[in-house]
Amino acid sequence: MADPAKPGPVPPPPTASDRTGGQELYLRLMTEQLTGWHDPRAMLQHALDQNQFLLLAQKIIALKPGTPDPVCYEVLLRLKQEEDNLLPPGGFLDLADSFGMMDKIDQWVVRALLAWGAARVKRDPAAPLPLMCVNVSAAAVASPAFAKTVLDHLQRHALPGRALCFEINEREAIDQHPAVLAFINALKPAGCRFTVDAFGSAKVSFSHLRGLAVDFIKIDGIIIQGILSDPLASATAKAINIVCHELGVRTIAEFVETKETLTKLREIGVDYVQGFGVARPQPIGNIP
Repeated sequence: MADPAKPGPVPPPPTASDRTGGQELYLRLMTEQLTGWHDPRAMLQHALDQNQFLLLAQKIIALKPGTPDPVCYEVLLRLKQEEDNLLPPGGFLDLADSFGMMDKIDQWVVRALLAWGAARVKRDPAAPLPLMCVNVSAAAVASPAFAKTVLDHLQRHALPGRALCFEINEREAIDQHPAVLAFINALKPAGCRFTVDAFGSAKVSFSHLRGLAVDFIKIDGIIIQGILSDPLASATAKAINIVCHELGVRTIAEFVETKETLTKLREIGVDYVQGFGVARPQPIGNIP
């Protein structure tokens, strides 16, 4: 038996081969859970070709009377096999990212979402479209083809760009600032709007937002989940909210799970809230 007072031998760091092998194993296991197939790239391409993705929408609630854009939803993507097999949602996104397919998937989302919007307008021309918030990957942000797809399909369906809001992760706003700036500049003239998602997850600083014409800041869920028990989290949320309002940017709190958290966010003055304690995702066709 090893002496518990003495540390055992330190294992060598994983080699590149170890990491590659681990990634390949992960991809294979995830794919087998989803479909039983052994070719994840082919599985995802088949899902794209056969429209085997599903759009869900989670409502984002305005907390203040008279807030602009009172009806908002975040668009969520699911793979039909996940739903059929009761698997955790979103596991396929790691597969797509690993195989460089996120740009294709984001383009599918935009096409499907705008086709849904056009059908909704045709069904009831007098009903205004809600603001639909779409997560966009780093690959799509960096791809001129993605912005062109957005503009082409807005024109094809005669839909207003103001109905679309693209959510960009804070880490990408830091690491890929020039690409994010170009992406926003390409779509802002069409009326599209932009959110920096998970704000505060990397660092609470507004310097990396310089020059980015964003409309919303989504405060990271880790901060929101701590505002009732952690004075620092509460102070951080307050500070973010104050600075955003000074800059003319509206705030969204994500991961709102309890009534107590909702009450606290009203006191802080956050503009919008989102989470399972507010509204659960539903098929996009169920939006009233």
